[in-house]
Amino acid sequence: MLEPEADKQPETNTSADIAPWTTQQTFLGTLITLIPWIILTLLLSSLNGSVTVTTPLSPRADLTGAIVTIIFSALIEGAFLIAPFYFANVAFRSITPHARLALQALAFRRFRIGNALFWVVLLMIVIFGINTLYSYLITVLHLNIQTNDQLILQESKVAPLSTYATLFAAVVIAPFCEEVFFRGFVFPGLRRGMSLGWAIIISSLLFGVAHADPGSFPVLFVIGLALAILRWRTRSIWPCIVLHMLNNGIAALAILLTMQGVIK
Repeated sequence: MLEPEADKQPETNTSADIAPWTTQQTFLGTLITLIPWIILTLLLSSLNGSVTVTTPLSPRADLTGAIVTIIFSALIEGAFLIAPFYFANVAFRSITPHARLALQALAFRRFRIGNALFWVVLLMIVIFGINTLYSYLITVLHLNIQTNDQLILQESKVAPLSTYATLFAAVVIAPFCEEVFFRGFVFPGLRRGMSLGWAIIISSLLFGVAHADPGSFPVLFVIGLALAILRWRTRSIWPCIVLHMLNNGIAALAILLTMQGVIK
């Protein structure tokens, strides 16, 4: 996975960054993945909003809910993998064996540790700064905006085990599946038909919209920008997965500390 520091700096604007699948296939894969995903997410949000539970669940019911959450999250997030692996395999179907080429096309490639670490730290600082500024503006301007983090905190009061399962899925499952789709499949596919800048912007917009969280959209868009830039600079999906996990992990830790009363 890793290359020695002494190796040549990887190029950032080569044919290796452009997918073997077409722009049309990219949009097709995006539509058949995101439309059902967004509809399902909105339906679930609507159901959660219409059902208000104020009494804490029993440990058994909460544990059952946690198990269902993990399984459901794995299945739903796993849907992000269908289009990328399908079109990557189709592109190399005439070559035997082609599995390794398909993985490389999805940016499962080697990367330089030093270069990747620099960008991960820098972009994490940027994301943290934007998130802090956004939260400050919401408070100062008294904006009536509710984010998914607030919904998770509400759930934690009645179903703590299910909340832990939700956070686990957000930190472990979601980053891998979403990075394969947005930075492994969509971003390089868009680069076949448009400039680098537009590929970064459009893939980031799609990333933000896919979360169906209007309250967090500005921050999600910035996160999408950061991840697309990281994918471009390192030519690998692995640093993107790490940054995504790190970002979600920090958010999950803040929720856990709030649940324990450490922070308010």
